Amino acid sequence: MSFILRRQLSTLIPPKIASASNLGAAPGAKRLTSVVGFYKGLPRGPAPAIVRRGPLGKYAARYFDGDNASGVPLVHLIFVVWLISYTLDYQLHLKHHKHSAEGEEHH
Repeated sequence: MSFILRRQLSTLIPPKIASASNLGAAPGAKRLTSVVGFYKGLPRGPAPAIVRRGPLGKYAARYFDGDNASGVPLVHLIFVVWLISYTLDYQLHLKHHKHSAEGEEHH
């Protein structure tokens, strides 16, 4: 009967805590000092401002960063997609009908 009781208790207690060498020492002390050391190494204060350069960086600084964030880039994207699709449509289809008379089809 004691074997069954000991086996049930051994599943409840993790092996590192149950060992005799760890009973006298604080088991989380070494881990806690490494965590404290990690957080001491982190920089303090606000993060430095990112300086963006180049045309895309200036665009991002103007429309995406800080209090300037807005929906204007979405309008720009819609316009660029429309411009590209109209250009493709013109080159592939509309320019062939440019000089034809009304109702007359030339392919």
